[in-house]
Amino acid sequence: MGAVARRVFCSGVRSQSHVVYAASWLRDLLRRTDGPVTLVNLGRGSFLGRQAVTDADVRRLLPDDPRLTIEQASSLRGRRGERLAYLAIGAPGIKPYGRLLAANPGRAFHVVVTDEGLGTYGTWQTRRDAWLREGGDGWWPTVRALATTGARRMLTTQRWALYERRGGSWAVHDEVAAEFRRHGGVRRAASPRTAVLLSQPWVELGVLDAGAYAAHVDRLAAQASGAGLRFVVRPHPVEDPARYAAHEVYAGPEPAELDARIVGASVVLGATSTALLNLRALYGVPALRVAAPGLEFLDRDLSADQASLLGQFVGRPVADDETGGALRALATQGGTL
Repeated sequence: MGAVARRVFCSGVRSQSHVVYAASWLRDLLRRTDGPVTLVNLGRGSFLGRQAVTDADVRRLLPDDPRLTIEQASSLRGRRGERLAYLAIGAPGIKPYGRLLAANPGRAFHVVVTDEGLGTYGTWQTRRDAWLREGGDGWWPTVRALATTGARRMLTTQRWALYERRGGSWAVHDEVAAEFRRHGGVRRAASPRTAVLLSQPWVELGVLDAGAYAAHVDRLAAQASGAGLRFVVRPHPVEDPARYAAHEVYAGPEPAELDARIVGASVVLGATSTALLNLRALYGVPALRVAAPGLEFLDRDLSADQASLLGQFVGRPVADDETGGALRALATQGGTL
């Protein structure tokens, strides 16, 4: 009997880091099996109207294996003899899953759910609140959050997470972490000592006005400089880097976790974010959570799992005008800055 072929339908990709999560599971599948694998792209989403993942990104970030073929979704029907899987980012999409079942009556799907980021460890309420911040209104964010949470609970066959509970604390999944490190590289501390601010699109989301956010960034720059650190801003991919013309900038389309300049920073600063958490947990980069005036609700509204994850890896947030003292304390305690 020959090797078994597999067809994997993928949905929910909105960032390059989502491709990395998917790639780690596909690499494990290729290692465990000896048949061909066809990955069918069900489409890529966008964030704040901007497409963050190109076809070239997908080819670059997925495993380079002659048994892996990538196809666009011209057909949702699996071939006879193939084993079928649905690989979803964050949660199974109810519509794509329904279309897959309709196109393949009577056939079983192995449903794999990977992380989408820190939001994965939230509740339906935190997911709803995130969609509200992204521009949702009315009842739709609540309905969508409840449906997404229910689908993840009822349809998932295999959970492929970066962070796992082990013995009362959090541990990093070795294979997912290794996939990030393939692209982010080995940590090498920068010279001169560098503090990188991981910016977020608070202005685009309408959470802060441009003036208030600029003042926050200026305060962080002064605090970092007072602690003897070179200050650099990493704009979020949907931001215009020109906003930070008064500061040095590390611009780039890739997630911070995949940028060797940031992996090599002496310390990373930021609000409650996936990138801040991942840089600390994956690479050991010293990380400092900073509370910007007007964003206190971000930490107040965390789920228990989100608060626990952040507490274990990056600690409690500090006020932006107290950042210099916190940076000096990090250097004293760990000697790593």
